[in-house]
Amino acid sequence: MEQRTESADKIDSCDRILPLLSESGDRRLVTEWIEEHPSYKPVDLKGSIEDTAFDVCLLDTGAFQKHLTALREKKSAASPVVLPYLLLLDESDSNIIDIDGGGLAENVVTESIDEIVTMPIQQAELHWRLAALLRLREQSLTLRQSERDLERQVDLFEKAQDIADVGGWEYDLRTNEHTWTEEVYQIYDLPEDRDLTPEESIKHYHPDDRDTIREAFWGAVEAGESYDVEVRLLTAEGDQRWVRTRGEPQQEGGEVIRVRGTIQDITDRKERERELRRVNQAVEASEHAIFITDPDGTITYANPAFEELTGFTREEATGETPAILDSGEMSDAYFEEFWETILSGETWEEEVINRRKNGETYTAHQTVAPVTDDGDIEAFVAVQTDITERKQREKRLQRQSRAIAEAPVGITISDPDQADNPLTYVNDAFVEMTGYQREEALGENCRFLQGENTDSERVARIRGAIDNEKPIAVELRNYRKDSTEFWNHLEIAPVRNDKGEVVNYVGFQQDVTERRQHQQQLETIDRVLRHNLRNEMNVIQGRAEVISSETSGEVAQSAAKIIGTSERVMELAEKERKVTELLLEDPVEKEVIIKTALQQVVGTVESEYPEAIIRIKCPEDVTVRATEKVEEALIELVENGIIHDDSDSPEVAITVTRSDSTTHIDIADTGPQIPETEQNILEGNAEQTAVSHGTGIGLWLVKLVITRSGGTITVNENTPTGNVVRITFKQ
Repeated sequence: MEQRTESADKIDSCDRILPLLSESGDRRLVTEWIEEHPSYKPVDLKGSIEDTAFDVCLLDTGAFQKHLTALREKKSAASPVVLPYLLLLDESDSNIIDIDGGGLAENVVTESIDEIVTMPIQQAELHWRLAALLRLREQSLTLRQSERDLERQVDLFEKAQDIADVGGWEYDLRTNEHTWTEEVYQIYDLPEDRDLTPEESIKHYHPDDRDTIREAFWGAVEAGESYDVEVRLLTAEGDQRWVRTRGEPQQEGGEVIRVRGTIQDITDRKERERELRRVNQAVEASEHAIFITDPDGTITYANPAFEELTGFTREEATGETPAILDSGEMSDAYFEEFWETILSGETWEEEVINRRKNGETYTAHQTVAPVTDDGDIEAFVAVQTDITERKQREKRLQRQSRAIAEAPVGITISDPDQADNPLTYVNDAFVEMTGYQREEALGENCRFLQGENTDSERVARIRGAIDNEKPIAVELRNYRKDSTEFWNHLEIAPVRNDKGEVVNYVGFQQDVTERRQHQQQLETIDRVLRHNLRNEMNVIQGRAEVISSETSGEVAQSAAKIIGTSERVMELAEKERKVTELLLEDPVEKEVIIKTALQQVVGTVESEYPEAIIRIKCPEDVTVRATEKVEEALIELVENGIIHDDSDSPEVAITVTRSDSTTHIDIADTGPQIPETEQNILEGNAEQTAVSHGTGIGLWLVKLVITRSGGTITVNENTPTGNVVRITFKQ
């Protein structure tokens, strides 16, 4: 690959990416993507990391472990220029934490790795990550060039100061005399009658600089080499000064006979340089967009944050006016007041809507201040802070506030930091539903809606959820201000700040009295129908058993089929009862130890199907929050894999894996494929219709339980045959 000069004024149009990946397949895919990307070109590893030039290195765990020492040396050699490393970390790989002294964790910039992303990753996100790292690199290159420019400017400044009075000195090798002018004695804070040898004068320099001045001076004496150095001098009064000292050998007959030189106190200049560097570094590193214009409004400087905010590079902006940012959103009156303010010498501070290079608008808080000299305006300095997201949040908050105020359900907010967690907000729907005016509700705990027939057990569940800072959904009997009862579907959720602390509770109330009445009616009808069905099916089974015992041949076989069908109908009715009960009751969540629950499930299933082989692979400490019915759902899935397998010893494998906050429970069988209509029940991809419906009420039970537990279900084919039903909990 072509080598590139590491400078800010010579950067290739395509950035060089080194795909240092240990897996050949990954390396090939990433290399192909880099080759297809117009902004990047791949780099091959040329023997060693040291001999390979690149702008960003993509590496995985294996490559990181193999090349860690070389990568560190490469990064150190490139300093102060940033040489970014992007680690592609497989989400299941935790061994990387033990690398680099245990100091490496995701999204933490360390000595070796600049950024970590977990795999798999979208190409768009990978491009975004690379672009961000490349910007850091280019900014460091630009900063280094700026520092070089500053050094040249300082040198010119020093040459201009040569006309000022400086101290002169001379050392005569023939007489061994060391002569100083008055200014030299003043710089040293020594009396003029004090004579010093060269070595005695060198001892007045800072200990860290003595070797520098000694080598320079004796190099002039012995080798005839001129020198010009800047070092620290410790005066006789104990002060430290920066001095610039020069030495010029004088020769006769090819031999050095004397050395003449100058010494100048440059402490003030050094302080100015240091201050200038601090200011320059602060401006360059500022997160605020800063640009400077001349008195006519022509841009003469823009910092990197300006480039990031506006999309215009420094070169594109320089020589233009801020009109390149004009969005057309600001009125003529705005600009008239703006110019009137800054031309009068005052500072302007307002919000402005500008337009980026790509045409997008952004909102900024802008401060523009004039820079004056003896009352004359020399320049204008503008500082912009991007507040686009804040303004968008404010608009969203306004819309949300209106939506909450006008919502058709009751909404309340309480403050747990106050005694008794009182209500601090209620919306209009709450007032209408309860009959309590807003001023009557505010400052009170929401328990004023409870009454004689309010279920104390459900109230205790609410109190427990709040004490444990957990969300809860429950239906309970409440009372309006006029003492009439209503069923309230209540949902309460904690609201946390950035530190994870609960600062409020938000409650949602919905009058479900009519639905509860319908549920009671349906429950009664369901109970009567199942009772009648059970009685009638008992009669059918009894008659069929008589026929089966007293006949033979096809008649007896038909009677046996009737008995089998009736038993399945009774099982179906029992599962329907479980689904109905589940729909009618409030879901109660609990902390479930997965391995313990699976062992109980396997014990139950094996007692019913002793010929089945069921295996469990589950870590000891995996827990999830799920409803109390989750074990019934797991039993249904395991039994489903057994009863549809025609082999003598059907097999089911249950595997539990956990990654970050996600838990997967995979139930794999070796039976026939689950029909598409039944898969749709589990995955929720289709609705039951007159012409498209599933017969598996048990699967409806599974779907309902897992959904109420906050989980999801997917179905995939097993290898070489069978199904893998995956339950996923994200908690």
